[in-house]
Amino acid sequence: MLFRHLVRETSPRMLRVIRGYARDDDHAADLLQVCWIRIYRKRARFSGTGSFLGWALTVCRNVCRMEARKRHRAPLTRLDERGDLPDPTPGPSEQLKRQERAAALYSALDRLTAREGDAMLRILEGRSTGEVAGILAVKEVSVRSLIHRGLKKLRQMDELIERIH
Repeated sequence: MLFRHLVRETSPRMLRVIRGYARDDDHAADLLQVCWIRIYRKRARFSGTGSFLGWALTVCRNVCRMEARKRHRAPLTRLDERGDLPDPTPGPSEQLKRQERAAALYSALDRLTAREGDAMLRILEGRSTGEVAGILAVKEVSVRSLIHRGLKKLRQMDELIERIH
């Protein structure tokens, strides 16, 4: 039960770190899973002298760095061995646009109040209003109000609108 609570509370912060290393959102979700498996396996090494969040983020960064090293060391396959394969990944310009949009959104979310930002991040994770209310220890109507105010503020941020379009 405690571990589930830690996962819910810590995952949004870990995703912020992971997104700097991940190719896309699916890859980020995969890395988050690997990070939690590593944290669970190494939980006995947490000394308790610092914050759990700090320790978890350190483990997360190490997992991401190791994954990046693996990608760079992966053996190359010659095209004549595999035939011509279509490349499903978006091109560099599309990747850059996605990264800029994500950076603009997270920058804008950081300018909201802490409660509005937490509510918005958890909704963006795909959680229901009821789940968010439970996590934030508020009523559902309060969550809806926080999201409404957060969305209103986001719509008023001109630079966010310019970067997204």
